[in-house]
Amino acid sequence: MGILLVILTAFAYGIVAAVVLHFINSILVVFGIRNLLEQSFILEFLRAFNLPEHSFAVSCVWIGLLFVAFIILYQLPPIQSLHLSFAGITKPKGDLGDYLIACWDDVCQRAGVNPQRYRLYVGQSGEINAFAMGHDRVVVYAGLLAEMEPAELKGVLAHELSHLVHRDTTYGMTSFAIGSAYNLVLRLFGIIIWFIVFVHNIIRFIPFINILSLFFTLIILALNFIVRIMNSAVNTAFVLLSPFGSRIAEYRADRYAYELGLGAELASALAKLSRYGDTHGFINQLFSDHPPLYKRVAKLQQLASK
Repeated sequence: MGILLVILTAFAYGIVAAVVLHFINSILVVFGIRNLLEQSFILEFLRAFNLPEHSFAVSCVWIGLLFVAFIILYQLPPIQSLHLSFAGITKPKGDLGDYLIACWDDVCQRAGVNPQRYRLYVGQSGEINAFAMGHDRVVVYAGLLAEMEPAELKGVLAHELSHLVHRDTTYGMTSFAIGSAYNLVLRLFGIIIWFIVFVHNIIRFIPFINILSLFFTLIILALNFIVRIMNSAVNTAFVLLSPFGSRIAEYRADRYAYELGLGAELASALAKLSRYGDTHGFINQLFSDHPPLYKRVAKLQQLASK
């Protein structure tokens, strides 16, 4: 399911981003900047696959390269470490670190994996949460460590280990990278729109030129409206589809904890978390990337009763 969502995300965002880049190229041509995208290696790539060499095809290739570059960048361990560092998340230290590592070692032993393959981090805030990231990182917040009993913490860690084992975090990071590249293209288009409107506001009092400027600005704003409609459509589809895949991964991770003999412990931890809020109502559950905690607890209890 994860790889399917990545493919759908890349396709949907890629089409919109290619259209936006095509608009950008057309605007640059009007300003006399030609052949900026029509680089020889891009044209040779299109010829090699017998693809048309028009501007939209060139834009598609550029977007594909941009997506690949961002995906590679976001998968690099130094980039992920830098992201955690900016968030104030550090490696475990002292007695608290020893406690967390001991719990993690027990979970990995149950799963038959080498705990040294993974990296543990602690968030210093009181947030009662934990998450897996990238290929080998698990972050546990101090608030969760303070709230959970050792057995409950192991249940949570088993859940996060599942996300790493099943590559849920890799797929999630890939989708995030694609979204970041897509937003970069939209920001570039927004800057161009702002610049054109800014120039129009300066020259709108010059006779004759102001008419041409107004006409051109209206065309650009119409293109901006089209982009906004396309962006809204693709974002709505992503918001509806992405949580569906995430919820499947969450239930699978809960089952993984159960299979490691930590189902009851995870259920107890989730019941504690539900005291601080849960997802209720059809609309909220539809757009949430996590199933309601009470449903997850019920699933775990159902597994235990079999």
